[in-house]
Amino acid sequence: DRYRMVNNERQDKYVTDEFLVHTVYGCQLVITNPTSSNQKIDVLLQVPEGAIAVLNGQQTKGVHIQLPAYNTRSLEYYFYFPAAGEFAHYPVHVAKNEEVIAFAKPFTFKVVNELTNVDKESWAYISQWGTEQQVYDYMVVNNLHDTQLEKIAWRMKDKNFFNRVINLITQRHAYNHTLFSYGILHNVVKPTREFLEHSNSFVSRCGDYLESPLLTIDPIKRKTFEFMEYSPMVNARAHQLGKTRHIVNNRVAWQYHRFLKVLSYKNALSDEDNAAVAYYMSLQDRVDDAMAFFKKVNPNKIASRIQYDQMAAYLDFFTDDLKVAAGIVELYKDHPVDRWRDTFAAIGQQVKEIQGGAVNVVDGEDRDQKQAQLAATEPTFAFNVEAKRININYQNLDQVRVNYYLMDVELLFSRNPFVQEFGSTFSYIKPNATQVVKLNKKGTLHSIPLPKEYHKKNVLVELVGNGKSKNQPYYSNAMTVQVIENYGQVRVTQAANARAIPKTYVKVYAMLDNGQVKFYKDGYTDLRGRFDFTSLNTNELDRVRKFSLLVLSDTHGAVVREAQPPKQ
Repeated sequence: DRYRMVNNERQDKYVTDEFLVHTVYGCQLVITNPTSSNQKIDVLLQVPEGAIAVLNGQQTKGVHIQLPAYNTRSLEYYFYFPAAGEFAHYPVHVAKNEEVIAFAKPFTFKVVNELTNVDKESWAYISQWGTEQQVYDYMVVNNLHDTQLEKIAWRMKDKNFFNRVINLITQRHAYNHTLFSYGILHNVVKPTREFLEHSNSFVSRCGDYLESPLLTIDPIKRKTFEFMEYSPMVNARAHQLGKTRHIVNNRVAWQYHRFLKVLSYKNALSDEDNAAVAYYMSLQDRVDDAMAFFKKVNPNKIASRIQYDQMAAYLDFFTDDLKVAAGIVELYKDHPVDRWRDTFAAIGQQVKEIQGGAVNVVDGEDRDQKQAQLAATEPTFAFNVEAKRININYQNLDQVRVNYYLMDVELLFSRNPFVQEFGSTFSYIKPNATQVVKLNKKGTLHSIPLPKEYHKKNVLVELVGNGKSKNQPYYSNAMTVQVIENYGQVRVTQAANARAIPKTYVKVYAMLDNGQVKFYKDGYTDLRGRFDFTSLNTNELDRVRKFSLLVLSDTHGAVVREAQPPKQ
């Protein structure tokens, strides 16, 4: 009991009158150099007569000290008396150059078997010998966080005193595990609940979730489980492969199964649980399941309404209406928190783009938004030959050159089944005909007739613009596929009116640096007709030499395109 608290500050307790046998005491020595020069001194320490040194101390000890100018140094040593009596103490002496320069006053210790003068204001005395009211009064005026409350545990058998003390401790926002455990003895619910919640070893054996009158286990509050935001979350496969569904991303799989284990302890799912299940379903591209669980959520019964609205807007992109998403965007256009305001503004921009508007960036730090804007400003073009016309779909170009090569399709295909390699066969051959086509740089569509002399012939049509060349045999389809290689995007539109074709299946294979050809990813174009064919949660892209894309639509035919990976 070395210290006492005065005005919530710790101070030493000094003993000067009686000393108790078999009790450890300490001597504190403070040496000050009030001069402007360094002092090299020797200090002689000695325990009192009749005392035994403890705590690695010695009966007699000399200490050499170098004390800088205007500096102070403190030393301590400890001892106890095995028997009562009066014992002299040879005081501390300080010497310099073998001459004594200072010493403390001599002191005689009065050692007793039982103290006659007791500090009746100390917690050590009051907790053991004071009345219940004295104990309570002491607790009222002192800091309970610095008080050894276990000393009054034996008093907690009295239920009335227990209730008074527990109420006081609770009001002071303190806690003591031993005292609160008496709530079980007295069958008092509130302190028993708090005691059980602090009994981690007991709680760990009760499962991940429990709701009962005496104990509630919430894994979120106990920090044994937490929700994580995956942004972006890109899955390699859009469909289940085989009879068993697998989550390829190991961390997401672990998190999902951990979440299912928590749910397994509940007899029914709450509204927040259904919202969480919808989120995890969407992470796995199980959109129908996500929508089914999300419909069970009552938004008025969950605390996180803004997250509910974000999820509602996201799932609305899998419908053909978008009225829900557009309405939610309007609700948060003036939200005071930048992160949420920008999130819903980005949703609004996607709605506008789906409806034919321009691509704008809401958050300059968002990779997807920047990629979409840069892709929209990249000079690029695509074309098809259909119904004896060359239909050019382009952006940011003012002219292209059209070359025509007569070809034997059957022979070329037999030699090389990759249609996109036809162009390399003609790269060193003079075209049969060439024409320059002027374009409106602000436009996106242009059509020219196929020369009459090629109407009934197999012809490879090559377009050259902005240093890039693309070629295509004379095939018939009603779909325009735009591959934007630098940003890893493909855009699919109707050839007749340039409207986006959503829900178009895109399957991507990659040729790796070692020549191996393997499946890379698949999926569907979004409502804007766009599909990101390069992004994955792995580093697979670093080993890709080129891509081959199959774009397949039930109503608009099929097109095969090859593309280079984005420049890094």
